[in-house]
Amino acid sequence: MNYLSFFRKNPGVLVIGFMLTFFSSFGQTFLISLFVPDIMKELAMSKSTFGSVYGAATILSSMTLAYVGKYADTMDIRKYTAATLLLLAVSSAVIAVSVNIVLVFVGFWGLRLAGQGLMSHISSTSISKIFKSERGSALSITSLGFAAGEMIFPVIAGILILYSGWRFSMFVNTITALLLIPVIYIFMTKVAFHKTGETNIRKARSQEFSRKDLLGDLNFYIIALCSSVIPFVVTGLFFHQGALAQFKEWPMTLLATCMTGYASARAVFSIVGGRLIDRFSARVLFPVFLMIFGLALLTVTFFACPMAAAIYLFLTGTAIGISGPVKTAVLAEYYGTENIGGIRSLFSTLMVLCTAVSPALFGLVLDNDLPFTYITGGSFILVAFCIGAGYRLSIASESFLGSEA
Repeated sequence: MNYLSFFRKNPGVLVIGFMLTFFSSFGQTFLISLFVPDIMKELAMSKSTFGSVYGAATILSSMTLAYVGKYADTMDIRKYTAATLLLLAVSSAVIAVSVNIVLVFVGFWGLRLAGQGLMSHISSTSISKIFKSERGSALSITSLGFAAGEMIFPVIAGILILYSGWRFSMFVNTITALLLIPVIYIFMTKVAFHKTGETNIRKARSQEFSRKDLLGDLNFYIIALCSSVIPFVVTGLFFHQGALAQFKEWPMTLLATCMTGYASARAVFSIVGGRLIDRFSARVLFPVFLMIFGLALLTVTFFACPMAAAIYLFLTGTAIGISGPVKTAVLAEYYGTENIGGIRSLFSTLMVLCTAVSPALFGLVLDNDLPFTYITGGSFILVAFCIGAGYRLSIASESFLGSEA
């Protein structure tokens, strides 16, 4: 079945999944970063102070996600989504009226938890429960919301901030999130989104993994390491892209232009990755996106020509595009879907923690006047190690699939 036929067969469920990932943009760094200069200026916050506040809020949100994420398995998903959107709206409003560092911290904690954490978590968890044989295709379609958000929201927010100020723009986010609550609730009810996975949830409870089982499973640590390495490295590289451009003698306009290729590659290869999952399984594909990202790091480490910037960002977008559906699907393949919400929230917590750590760690390297190749070269070594670990999952899957045949 091609993507068009698949979408026609399941339009309502896929649209909801897409909407959840699309509006998760409200809590993503790429959109929040547009508000940062004005917030720091108006509240007289230094870069180090703001960075500390944002990092602490991100870490706290990830720890909160580890606890509340499990309720995606037990609560009515409509009410769970409505509560998440309400938190997103309230957090945006808190940021909009912030007059001190405490309100900024509380607002960012809510934005990171509801936006970056729960919105995408609800989408991926629900889609994994609903689909089985076509899980990869479904995840790839709904994950297009991330790429669409990266393309659309910065333009809208940039215009609003320029002409109406950052506070008004954040209030627009509040109103949008509030309006989405009845829309998505009614839409979920109409397409029976909250009931579609019930049969799947009732299956073989005794054979399903729980979160406690993970700590004694070697595959948990392998999947966690391999799933976290790209968010860790990419967040650090993007956060310090100005230093990278200076080291390579690239104009910032070059990187800005090449980001179009990054976003396009992420969207296209998200779709490609979904079809490959349905054909070969996520286990087999697990080392592939790491290999592609390894090539991206080799390119940016050893070459400084303008074409290297384009290749580096294109390969990075390709790796992230493939990794999106693969990372969620491999959890469902290994641990089933009864407790996928709780299990996935643990992995999401680790990934969010990594995005909070890498900017500071990479900044420490740069503060000691070490060349940027220490960062990219060291990152490649880490990724190469993960490729070997991911290959173990691929080998294990071959014997698993053989025993099932």
